[in-house]
Amino acid sequence: MMSDWNKTKGCTPWARDWLTSNCVGTAAEDGELSVRVDSLSSLEGDVELGNRKGKLITIFDTSVTFAWSGSKGEEKADGQIICEEFSHEVHDEKRDYEFKVTQSSGPSAARELVQKQVVPALLAHFNSFRTTLIEKHAKDLGHADASSSSGTTTPSSTSTSTTAPPATSSSSAAASSGKPATTTKAAPTIKSASSVSTSASDVRVSLDLPMARDDLWDLLTNPARIPMWSRSAAEFSPTAGAPFSLFGGNVTGSVESVDAPKTLVQKWRVGQWPASHLGVLTMSLNEGHDSTKLDLVLSGVPSGEEEQTERGLRMYYLTSLQTVVGGVLA
Repeated sequence: MMSDWNKTKGCTPWARDWLTSNCVGTAAEDGELSVRVDSLSSLEGDVELGNRKGKLITIFDTSVTFAWSGSKGEEKADGQIICEEFSHEVHDEKRDYEFKVTQSSGPSAARELVQKQVVPALLAHFNSFRTTLIEKHAKDLGHADASSSSGTTTPSSTSTSTTAPPATSSSSAAASSGKPATTTKAAPTIKSASSVSTSASDVRVSLDLPMARDDLWDLLTNPARIPMWSRSAAEFSPTAGAPFSLFGGNVTGSVESVDAPKTLVQKWRVGQWPASHLGVLTMSLNEGHDSTKLDLVLSGVPSGEEEQTERGLRMYYLTSLQTVVGGVLA
């Protein structure tokens, strides 16, 4: 609608509700020690979705504080989790969201557990925020769906950035010491009016995990165990043709082929990719003497998204798995 050609919608109250419903209640356990996010203490700043000449843009510049608590037997712990810069600028500049965990009382192991397991789960939610913001409010600005978005996250008259996949913001909980995955830069294919321009190179990441291949396969494909590392309910069946939904619906697709417990091939996409576009994710499990190497190879990534996608695979899959069972990033 022409009346919506240049329009902005305030979404701060919605953002506050979204952070509360998605992040509050996030919990972790380690033996007798348990921790959880109790409440959203504050959301300072503004969240807006704008329409500029028919293109959707997301504008948010906030700081977020959560209250957490924990216990180990009779000992109690509490503190805060603070993201001082939950902002579109962090996303645009491909920087990492940073979380600070403070503790007021209780055993130091509680804070360490929050940093190790709760923060990565919060990061996964934060990385899906922009996509959900667009999906929930695009229609109010005259767009039929989120695919009408240009992918630009800040107003700009000179450039437009590609939409970022779920890739990621890291924290001190993330395994930042791992070697970067190998992604060979190559000229993208030519984009036509009816297709998405895709990279001629594959995105590859890998991880050695100290567990048997059968156990890792079950962890990756059993819908009852997937939430251990995805931190959200999973819809998944290791059956050819079965649809799946992971990470709160931010990653979807269908299973192409299964060779248990060696190889799983999926048609795979993240919500930020162009509508209906699917890549192909191949998971290979190679068992060694005392560990199993997990190789992820994703082909068909939209051009310009390689780096973001690599970071997403590392954060959503490898770092999350490493947090649960240990392992060495390759």
